[in-house]
Amino acid sequence: MSDTLSAIIGVFILLLGLCVGSFLNVVIYRLPAGLSLLRPRWSFCPTCRHTLAWSDNLPLVSWLALRARCRYCRAPISAQYPLVEAVTGLAFALVWRLLAHEHTRFGLDAFSLSQDWPLLLAWLTLSAAMIVCAATDILSYSIDTRVTNFTLIAGLALMAIWPRPLLIVPVAHQPLAAAALIGLLVSAVMLWRFSPAQVFDEATPAPAEDGHSDANAANAARSDARAPMSTNGPATLGLVVTTLIAIGLTVAPMLAPAGESGAKSMNAAPDITAFGAPLALGALFIIMVAAGGARRDADDEIHAEIEAERPFARRVALRECLWLGPIIIAGAAGYWLTGPGPLADPWDMFATWPIAGATPLGGLAYAAHGAMLAAAAGWIVRIFFTLVFGREAFGVGDIFILAAAGAAIGWDLALLGFLLAIPLALAGWIIGLALKQTVMIPFGPWLAIGFLAALWLSRPAAEIAIRYRDLFVEIAHDRPQSLFGLGGVLIVGMALAIGLSRLLRRFVEPRA
Repeated sequence: MSDTLSAIIGVFILLLGLCVGSFLNVVIYRLPAGLSLLRPRWSFCPTCRHTLAWSDNLPLVSWLALRARCRYCRAPISAQYPLVEAVTGLAFALVWRLLAHEHTRFGLDAFSLSQDWPLLLAWLTLSAAMIVCAATDILSYSIDTRVTNFTLIAGLALMAIWPRPLLIVPVAHQPLAAAALIGLLVSAVMLWRFSPAQVFDEATPAPAEDGHSDANAANAARSDARAPMSTNGPATLGLVVTTLIAIGLTVAPMLAPAGESGAKSMNAAPDITAFGAPLALGALFIIMVAAGGARRDADDEIHAEIEAERPFARRVALRECLWLGPIIIAGAAGYWLTGPGPLADPWDMFATWPIAGATPLGGLAYAAHGAMLAAAAGWIVRIFFTLVFGREAFGVGDIFILAAAGAAIGWDLALLGFLLAIPLALAGWIIGLALKQTVMIPFGPWLAIGFLAALWLSRPAAEIAIRYRDLFVEIAHDRPQSLFGLGGVLIVGMALAIGLSRLLRRFVEPRA
């Protein structure tokens, strides 16, 4: 792909992101309010309900042209709308830059639009979904699982038509992928026949669970917390300006003409646009911290609900183990049948069956493998630490996010994004304490940044993992008891981190 074509596509994807961001504003407003995305067909002012003309819906431009007021009733238009549009444009441009311009995805040395458009579309779908999840999590501490389920299904379909068998087949032909695909099918049946909300609510006399636990229940219980950010103050306007600057730094290198060799001179002066990716991630971090900085009415409500369910948290965790039992058993059976069992050869044919350069069934298994491994990590963290501390440790909505990410971008980046989100959330939480004097902080926004950061750090993280994998295998062979010690140190470290955060929260809580 020529530099000119890459630049043109990059600008197109940026504009696409701005337009998608305009649609995401509709999703963020209507889904939590229980409104249809299709009716009414046209956007309307939430204050006077007047239908808006097309010229009132141009991303960023209309908000500036109308001076942040409705054309008909002159009611203020929240800066949330241009902010969501700008952040979506930034996320889309960043994904294009990292995938096609900097080739940061480990295992994908040469991005080809004709081959890799399914991967690009999966990333853009996940980015859009994460912006919706982050916004609703910030506004009402809720994750709408319809958004994550749509992303998971899109990930399955796009991986099935991604013509990269050299990346897909090594994962898809393993018995673990077969187990994951069977487990995913059983999970779908379990969610259809036995909703987690029904199962978990039976164990919890409290009126509702944590803000992440069930989107429908959360949406029904927190309708008063759905309003967009009402302030158009200097801080909010500063976020919009910060996002626009980050967009410029992200897109500028793609527009700059390359040298004859296509590489920059070693003696060239440092260019700030070369740091566009980390600066864009830094801008997103600032936006997430600032967006969650304002104290909301839902803070006290969610905190009270968590405290009310605290005596029943361990019981809920044990019921969740029972709910997961059929999925684990089905996955184990699939692993045995396609590993040492009689279906090893049929499964290998299944995973490698080619059509037009792609391996559709292998792609499904690849996406299911990512979804189930990422979801399993979330369930392990949730159940283990809930049993240890007697208090909900991780939201079910966040597990849905992990599953969707695993299907769309693969298990490795989903788990790396999860790991990166933890220190990001801790840093954001500490800063948020100073800003809003509250102990509540949603985790969804940090997962959103974590996945983009994982794409940026994919290659160095993979190199580190490969470097220490051999050392890990050597230790496992020579001194297997050391692994138990290492596992114990990690568990104690995580427990100390959680305990320290709770001590800090108790120190701050009286001021909330």
